Amino acid sequence: MKRIFKCTNVAVLAMFLLFTLITNANAAHNWTEQIAAFKPMVVNVETSSEVVFEMERKGTNFATGFVVDAKHGIIATNRHVTGSSPSYVKINFHDGSFTEARILYYDPTHDFGFYQIDPAEVEFELQAVELGEWDSLSLGDELLLIGNNEKEEYSIKFGTVANLNVNKGDRHSSYIHTTFDRTGGSSGSPVWNTEGQVIAIHARGTDTSSFELPIDYLYDALELIRNEVSIQRGEIGVDLELISIGEAIKHFNFPTELRKEIGPSKAGTPKVIQIESIVPRTTGVPILRASDIIYRINSKLIKDDLYTFDAVLNQNVGESVNLNVYRNGENLSLDVPVEDLEAKKVRRFVRFGGAIFHDITPQLRRMLFLDADGVYLPHAVAGSSFSRVGVQERNGNSKVVILDINGKQIRNLDDFVEACETITDGQHTYVVVRDFNLFDSSPTPKSLTVNLKFGPLQQFEWRQEILDWENGTSK
Repeated sequence: MKRIFKCTNVAVLAMFLLFTLITNANAAHNWTEQIAAFKPMVVNVETSSEVVFEMERKGTNFATGFVVDAKHGIIATNRHVTGSSPSYVKINFHDGSFTEARILYYDPTHDFGFYQIDPAEVEFELQAVELGEWDSLSLGDELLLIGNNEKEEYSIKFGTVANLNVNKGDRHSSYIHTTFDRTGGSSGSPVWNTEGQVIAIHARGTDTSSFELPIDYLYDALELIRNEVSIQRGEIGVDLELISIGEAIKHFNFPTELRKEIGPSKAGTPKVIQIESIVPRTTGVPILRASDIIYRINSKLIKDDLYTFDAVLNQNVGESVNLNVYRNGENLSLDVPVEDLEAKKVRRFVRFGGAIFHDITPQLRRMLFLDADGVYLPHAVAGSSFSRVGVQERNGNSKVVILDINGKQIRNLDDFVEACETITDGQHTYVVVRDFNLFDSSPTPKSLTVNLKFGPLQQFEWRQEILDWENGTSK
């Protein structure tokens, strides 16, 4: 009996040791020391906007950012945080100090941007995060997010990688799907791997899932800025989606024999890139079609690699890319000219009659599916002259395109300024507009009286050398 009891104890002990080894092998990463080290690199961002472009909104917002270049005072966050319009930006640090910032760069395609501060105005020595590589991740890897959820500074979240490549962005952005839950204020938060490297920036999500933009997008732009090289963003006007290889074969006549060449995907189910839609007035309109499956770009097999697709476009601005596509099973070789989205950012706007006006951007053409000339009116002060030309949302935002003023066709902001300069105070004026806040956005004439005493014509231009808007000519 003693021998049996002794053997039983040995067996139990062995099982316990085995269980301990397995548990330790699967134990969660201990982030304690890293969290303490990372906090000084994370900042709270507070923005206040009075003038807004496109579909941005006025008001004060809170978000997160992180230092990516301590020497030059560069802070990364989301593009939907920086916005594109004039704003006051306050950066709050871990020690309770703060400073002001200016927009250094915002990406017109992907959800990231950079602020710049003066390091000399910071009361402690800035520390920058270490940037890693998105491609080093694997499914199930542990991740850490430090943000400012619900305006509560330095809230900590733990998660894992659920999918390495999902299409959740505008046009053709690749995202990492993670298990973080998210709340307001976490936009722009850095996401670390267990090696202490930032491999993504939090961009969007739900209460149970989160989607992070790979840091590679930010790193590419940051290197160009550091080397004082102009950033170019290639554009052919395509909104892309990822579909499974099985769906491509069954529903779009993609050749079955190509399944082997595409092979497995590190992200999970093998997928291919398909054109979901084409933005009006872009170079892809007469050449490409929705449902085309892009198989190669400049002879490179592209599979589901949205990041590489984007990089190839950026490298070929001003030239053409060759796309090998399958259209209902037919293989086509198509040359598509590449434009530069950077050249089509809002770099000039007008304030007149209580409203803001700027040229129509590719983003507006995409969001409104707008195939027309004109100028865009994103916001008008309640009760002002131009507040009457369209339906306003509760926050004062409009979605109005001005087509004509007093019989003069408005094709761009120059035409608009020329027409406005002929208007005198109190003059009866009629405009033709399209209001995209209405179900029927057909051209509609509107009548108004312009008050120049409180709404004179003012023009503003962006000056990159001072990172600010300059008040130009006024009447």
